[in-house]
Amino acid sequence: MARRNLGSASIVLDEGDPDSGPTDNRSDHGNDHGEWISVDNFNEDNAKPPILTSPRSLEACKMLGIEPTELVRRSLDYFMARAQRGEEPGLTAKRAGRYEKNRQLLLRNVRRQRLELLEAELNGVHGGMSLTTRSYCRSPVSAKLSLYRNDSVTSASDREFTAIEREKKQLERMQVRQAMEMQQMLTFELKMAELIQERERKEREARRQEEMVMKERIKHQREADELKRKKEVAKAEEHRRELERSRKEAQEKHMEMIRKEQREKKEEEMHRRRMQQEEKERMRRQEELRIQNEIYQLAQEREVMEKEKEIAHREEIRRQNLERKKKQKALEISDKQRRNKMRITSVLEDKAMMKEIQTQEYQQKQARSEERRKRFEKERRMREIEARQAALKKQEAIEMVQNQLQTREELRRRKLREAEQEHEQRLRTKEMERMLERKQLKMEEMRHEEERRRVHQRMEEHVEQKKHALLSKAEEKAMVANILQQEKKQLIRSRLHEAKLREEEIKAALLRKQKQDSYRANLLKSRIQTDDERARLLKQQRQNLVRRRMQIKQTADRQKRELMESFYKMKISKKFELPKHLASSLISRPASARSLHTRSLTDETSQKSRPTKRPASAAARSTTAKSATNLDLGNERELGPGSDDDDDVPDDSDDQMRVFRADIDALRRQQNEELLKVLEEEHHAEEQREYMVLQAQDLAERERLETIFNKERTQASERIVQLTQRHEQALASRIRELSR
Repeated sequence: MARRNLGSASIVLDEGDPDSGPTDNRSDHGNDHGEWISVDNFNEDNAKPPILTSPRSLEACKMLGIEPTELVRRSLDYFMARAQRGEEPGLTAKRAGRYEKNRQLLLRNVRRQRLELLEAELNGVHGGMSLTTRSYCRSPVSAKLSLYRNDSVTSASDREFTAIEREKKQLERMQVRQAMEMQQMLTFELKMAELIQERERKEREARRQEEMVMKERIKHQREADELKRKKEVAKAEEHRRELERSRKEAQEKHMEMIRKEQREKKEEEMHRRRMQQEEKERMRRQEELRIQNEIYQLAQEREVMEKEKEIAHREEIRRQNLERKKKQKALEISDKQRRNKMRITSVLEDKAMMKEIQTQEYQQKQARSEERRKRFEKERRMREIEARQAALKKQEAIEMVQNQLQTREELRRRKLREAEQEHEQRLRTKEMERMLERKQLKMEEMRHEEERRRVHQRMEEHVEQKKHALLSKAEEKAMVANILQQEKKQLIRSRLHEAKLREEEIKAALLRKQKQDSYRANLLKSRIQTDDERARLLKQQRQNLVRRRMQIKQTADRQKRELMESFYKMKISKKFELPKHLASSLISRPASARSLHTRSLTDETSQKSRPTKRPASAAARSTTAKSATNLDLGNERELGPGSDDDDDVPDDSDDQMRVFRADIDALRRQQNEELLKVLEEEHHAEEQREYMVLQAQDLAERERLETIFNKERTQASERIVQLTQRHEQALASRIRELSR
């Protein structure tokens, strides 16, 4: 046994004490070096049992509801091997990460709890300790670990084992003093018996109340735990419903997005068809305009041909006339040629001007046609009334152009009629001009046809580009929608994983909570059993003492009667001789007993003059009964085993012990007298209170007096308790002084 003194308390550590360092003698549950496996030195990567062998570490795990296997580090392969079929690797990785995080937290808690156990074992339990440490200090394991830890506990246990034997010897010594202390002891014992009964009744009531409170507390704790569990289950169910609702909303949004895309596709298809229809309508109108222009040109060509025929006919007539008059006008030819040249020059100038005007008109017409086409492009979604207005405007423009052409044609015809009188050189020039005009018209038509073809090609390219843009935009939207859908699915999957892991953590926490509750219930049950056993032993010892005192009382009464009878016989017979057994008992009395005899007679006389009625206010004072009982029993135990009268003890030590006991008995007797005096005063005051209450006629006055008297009774009770405490302190101080 190794002993360490810490302050006033001595702690005894066994050589195989757990968590106290390496020693040579260890159990087979340690490691290869003979050490206990605790939370500070265990292998976190080794899951083979035993993981922990240190009792304090195991006790700390039990107090927190933790299994030692939960403190072992697990690899990712461990969770992959135990994963359910079809479980995602991401969820398994998250579970492994959460396990390691929770393992570190549990390991810190277990180590902190183990340190609290060590501090509680070294320093004792105090009010600032945690609940788990205070529970540990009352646990069976801590009781086993702290067995034989200090000398005071050992001596107390020794005194408990020898209490009965010491009581027997004390009772044998008390028989010597029975003659001089009989009446006082009987009176005192009667009062002590009443106080003990009252105290036992109150202790039983207090234990019953404590058990009821403890049961009620356990019931409330279970109800609170059940309510908390239901709330957690309801919260988990609400979270699951929220996830389900989110999933449904995501599906609905996805379906709505699909329907919206379908509507957009339909609208784009309708728009494309409408554009194609408008393009066809525009092409039809352009074709109609082209046909109208061709018809107009054909009509102009027919008119030109008719005019040419008429001119040719007239030229033929004129040629004949010229041939006929050729000879007559030969002299005038030169002059006519000169005039014809001048006329031809004028006609050519007029022809060029007219051609330029026609070209400008055609360009204006083409510009207006292009402008209408652009306007139709910009206003392709306008209503039918806008189209009709555009058609009316177009018709008005055509009529205006036709009127202008008609006016110009009339002017041209007038000029042609004027030119018919010109020379035949003008006709040849005009023929050449017509040929050139036809060629130019054909070239212009070809240019316009090429322009229309390029415009149509540009329109087709524009439509194709727009189509490609719409298709690329639709593909981009589909890709974005797919990405968003994948992100939402990933988010929902992550939330489901988090909820599943949270549910697993909640289940593990509930399981640890159940283990903690079971551990605390076992501790409470062990404490109740220990208290019951202690109460049973104390009750049995008290019963034995009361029974022994009753036997002593009966013996004292019998001896007293025999003594009185002997005195009576001596008075009658005039022979002053005592019975042999009484004479031997009187002869064997020590000198200290004779000195105490005189004091006891004085006490007996004073006690006989006092009232024997027990004060009513002191009847319910459990503290007084407890202190009075401790004066008899506690002081006897304070004397220790050295108070026994053995045959081998020298006479000097026997005399010192007698003087020691005489002083203690004197102090105890003085304290009892002081306590009885206080009780008598309180009894007298209680009688006066009862008298005053009976004299009061008014109910309000009686209630007022009762209130005042209750306060006085409380103050008296506190005074008695304080007096008892002072007596105990004085007695303990006196014993320490005499022990020195």
